[in-house]
Amino acid sequence: MDSISPFEFNNIVTGDQFIGREKEVSRLKDLISRHKSVVIYGPPKIGKRSLVFNALSQMDLRGENIAICDIDIFNIRHIDKLLKRLAKHVTNTLFETEEEKNRAVSTYLKGIPLTMDTRNDLSDRQIKTLLNYPQAAAQLKKVHLYIYFQQFQDLLLFDKPKKVLSLLETAFSESKQVSCIIVGDKRNAMDSIFNQMNFFRNLVTEIPLKPVNKKVFAEYICNRFIQNGKKASAKEASTIYEAVGGDPWYVQHLAEICYLMTKEELTPEIVNEGISHLLNIHDYELHNTIYDLSTHQLQLIRAILNGERKFSKTEVLEKYHLNSSANVNRLKEALTKKEIVTFVSKNTIEFNDTLLKLWFENYFFNDD
Repeated sequence: MDSISPFEFNNIVTGDQFIGREKEVSRLKDLISRHKSVVIYGPPKIGKRSLVFNALSQMDLRGENIAICDIDIFNIRHIDKLLKRLAKHVTNTLFETEEEKNRAVSTYLKGIPLTMDTRNDLSDRQIKTLLNYPQAAAQLKKVHLYIYFQQFQDLLLFDKPKKVLSLLETAFSESKQVSCIIVGDKRNAMDSIFNQMNFFRNLVTEIPLKPVNKKVFAEYICNRFIQNGKKASAKEASTIYEAVGGDPWYVQHLAEICYLMTKEELTPEIVNEGISHLLNIHDYELHNTIYDLSTHQLQLIRAILNGERKFSKTEVLEKYHLNSSANVNRLKEALTKKEIVTFVSKNTIEFNDTLLKLWFENYFFNDD
């Protein structure tokens, strides 16, 4: 097998490997240029961070007088740590020398220790001061500051998450020189924040990420094969796309596996073997995902895969041993919270991990 792959999936995708997102990139660049706050969310690996990276890299941020402050919430569980980390990142983003940084902190955050002190929580006054700091610092530097939040849904893991979200919402609504790029990997959790609890409703514009067009992705796969001395038909490239539901990360990953297995021309047999390899590579995490699912939850998943949508009908309840309509509602709520599926509408249910769906269909519910 060849040792070098023309496909990219382990890092942020750039250049000619970043395909099919031209409209989203243009939309994001326009919103940033107009200092609008943005939210982008969807399952992991769908291309959210690649979208942001490519949009920002195509902009002259200095010419736009815009600064980007990046903060990842994944290992934060307390508002004190969040606000102190935010203050540090804002300081490091806007001020170049240690003298400037010290002056800004002593001026705007006087008496507030930025080191974590587990013995003493921040007072309400200190919290308000820290929340106002990004606006004060941006005003001092005469720039528009963008705070790029990653793993935003993890705010729901905080103690009193609604209070934290409310504080952030108020602070950003009052900040004229601060906007946000908000990104989250948990589709249902993010939907809960923005559409069920209605936080930031009038402050952010959502950029939906739909699957990259199949024809565009298939042509890309074929071209990558051709450019490296191999052949792939549009049919086999489309099969790669369809097998993993068009998820960009998995498409690139499966395409790489198939490319490395191909000597001259991609065949249906190689694609099928590639799919098996892909499932084997992710076998542990797939097992781990369903480890604590109950029998009833698994039965509801089986029903979903079989095309059932009227789960409360007597024959469906009996066929899948779902017990009752009330139990179905509890099961749906559990699968939503576990981010297994999203109940988009009455008749539309989507798996948040397309490889998990493939694994269920080809392995877990395969009774042979």
